[in-house]
Amino acid sequence: MVEIKNINLRDKEENSIIDKISKVAKELSFPDDRINFIGQMISLSKLLMMYDLNISTTFRNVDEKAQDPTYFVATYFDTKDMEQALWVYRMIRLLARYVLLYDKFFETKNNRYVLLARKVRRSINKILANEINKHHLKYSIDFSLKQFWPFWRFEQIVKSRILEGSTFSYNEIRNFSLSKSSDASTIYARVLDAKLPSFSENVSLVLHFNQALLDLMDDWQDIEEDIRGDMPNVFVMAAIQNVPYKIIKKYDTTKLRNSIMNSLESSKSPIIRLVDEYQASIRNISIPSNLVFIKLVSDHHADTLRKAISP
Repeated sequence: MVEIKNINLRDKEENSIIDKISKVAKELSFPDDRINFIGQMISLSKLLMMYDLNISTTFRNVDEKAQDPTYFVATYFDTKDMEQALWVYRMIRLLARYVLLYDKFFETKNNRYVLLARKVRRSINKILANEINKHHLKYSIDFSLKQFWPFWRFEQIVKSRILEGSTFSYNEIRNFSLSKSSDASTIYARVLDAKLPSFSENVSLVLHFNQALLDLMDDWQDIEEDIRGDMPNVFVMAAIQNVPYKIIKKYDTTKLRNSIMNSLESSKSPIIRLVDEYQASIRNISIPSNLVFIKLVSDHHADTLRKAISP
């Protein structure tokens, strides 16, 4: 009886959260007012984070890097189907969790993250097995995940070059940035491709650039952690053009941040150029009207990043 009551309570809580998500989603309108629309997206993101009621602390910590509600909103705008939107959200969340857990493994070499990633993969397979309209996802998701694996090998090559004292050109930094964010177009966009009537590969391109902007923000926040682990970070890759890595690594937090900020002051800064180039590229990409809000999200990401890294 206790178990039945607990199940009923969880169902009631989940239905309550879904009702709240549905209410906010229905209030979303064509984003003429960007500030209001982004505020609604943030509220929606918080509700969606509550959707996995029984998520473990480990997964919750990993998921903090993957709170973007764009894929949910894209599905809802294009299908007006809340069930489909929640299915896409859950699938993207699991796929992002899988990628982030392997990120942690390659960063720490802790096999625990591999075991957790395999557990997530079983959950992905289970959801796909129970979905009727999975289209090409039923046979392509494994290929999509394997397509991203070379990035982790590439990341180790870049790490070795940093430790050897190499410097990086703008093109090299851009190549690393776009490779790191290619999970958006290689993996997550495939879910939208299978589910959205209006999907086009231009949508995939914009999602890729958006993810690149988000990854830049992550790198900005993770500078100290990445240096401790000798992991590639685009801000550090830009800064070592002026100060060798072996010296930067010895800096305390204040001196480190000052050195990074000095590298950002010039209009020729690789990071500033990246943000400008990504935003300009996005503006020149045509996408279906149902999904044009994604370009509004792009501007928000770019403006937030510029504000964060400005002196």
